[in-house]
Amino acid sequence: MKKLILFTFILMVIGFMLLDTSDTNQKIVTTEIPIKTSKDEVIKKETTPVKTQIKTVKSSNKLNDEIESLLKKAEKLLEKSKWEEALNIYNLIIKKTVKTNDPQLLEHFVSACMTQGYIYQVYMNDNDGKDMAIEAYTKIINRFEKSDNIEFIQYYIDAKLQLAYLLPNDEKLEIYNELVSRFEKNVDNGIQKKIESLLISKSFQLMGQNDEEAMQTLDKVIEKYKDRDGTTELPENIQFSILNNIELALITNNESDNYVELAKNLMSNSPDTKPLLSMLEILKNSQELNQDEALAQWKEEFKDYRFEDWSFQEVERWAYRIEDKETKDRVTKYINAFVEQKYNIPDKNSNTVVYENNSDATETYNNTYNAQAEVYTEQGDEAYTSNEEEITQEEVDVEDIYNNDTNIEDENISTDEELYPDPYENSEPINYEPDPYAQEIYDATGEYPDPYE
Repeated sequence: MKKLILFTFILMVIGFMLLDTSDTNQKIVTTEIPIKTSKDEVIKKETTPVKTQIKTVKSSNKLNDEIESLLKKAEKLLEKSKWEEALNIYNLIIKKTVKTNDPQLLEHFVSACMTQGYIYQVYMNDNDGKDMAIEAYTKIINRFEKSDNIEFIQYYIDAKLQLAYLLPNDEKLEIYNELVSRFEKNVDNGIQKKIESLLISKSFQLMGQNDEEAMQTLDKVIEKYKDRDGTTELPENIQFSILNNIELALITNNESDNYVELAKNLMSNSPDTKPLLSMLEILKNSQELNQDEALAQWKEEFKDYRFEDWSFQEVERWAYRIEDKETKDRVTKYINAFVEQKYNIPDKNSNTVVYENNSDATETYNNTYNAQAEVYTEQGDEAYTSNEEEITQEEVDVEDIYNNDTNIEDENISTDEELYPDPYENSEPINYEPDPYAQEIYDATGEYPDPYE
């Protein structure tokens, strides 16, 4: 039987990175939203469903074959955007698998619930859709809440995280705290990676509300890596956790030297380390001193740096709260200089022209428009050549092989009917014997299954 592609197909719409796990014996790979700690991705991260990619294991189980057939049917309906009919099939799958203890069937149960929640959350984005999505994820939570099986725990964590994205911030933080409390000491590598990502996500939720706690939350993640010797590259999430804590130390007026040393020792090969450390140093010093010379040196050394994974939202909020006007204006000046570079450095693979300011762009547009208008004024209608005038005589003379002079005696018979008679006009209807579960599919979708499927 072909490898089942349903869930992979659906969740490719969002395009997320998978969180790797070293446990190669697992039959399911579950992932959170990719947390690169790119602050430009926070909003996207908080509104995008958790992904679960199912790796199908072949089984001779008759019910398993039936469920896989139903999943294929649902996949075809999803390709045609027939959401309601697909949801009915997922309801049928959930009904058939919710009480099973068979690992393969439980994978199908999780797949059906997660896909169902995804459809409600993304394609039925209203209050009813939100409530139904919560119900779908809660089915997984209730099924595996008390399990001590590693795979089932991962199902539980993924469903809880997906549920969290649909809840208010305080309830979301409660879920994060509950998961950390329950599983932070679990020795499984896959679960530990999930907890790390969860802590980083929690810190983002706290930023702007409780920066001190956000900083302490990242400390829990950094703690596991601070004793490395620097020969092994840090995971990208951990690198940005260190950099984020340097920023949070600036915002909260805490000491950042320890984090700076960690960055220099453990992240020396990262292309982000030097420009970001130097930028944060300039912003820190700008509270007391003019930094024009330091900024000029930074722009010379890092003139092509694009801040791809960095947002200035937190430091802008910090600058806004500074009470002393002179200090506030000075800090804001340097923040704006870095922001300007972030949005004015074009992608190397792009031909887009980036203007220093709006007036330059407007002037270029007006000059181009006026020059073109003069051309049209001088040439008049000749400036506009229709596509029809470009057709060559050779194309006109080509014989139309479909222009048939067939005589039709019966005025009631169309040309198409005469030339292309219906080969099935006098054929007898074929009686197909339905599959054993055909009535269930009909009840769920309003259609009997295709016997040749």
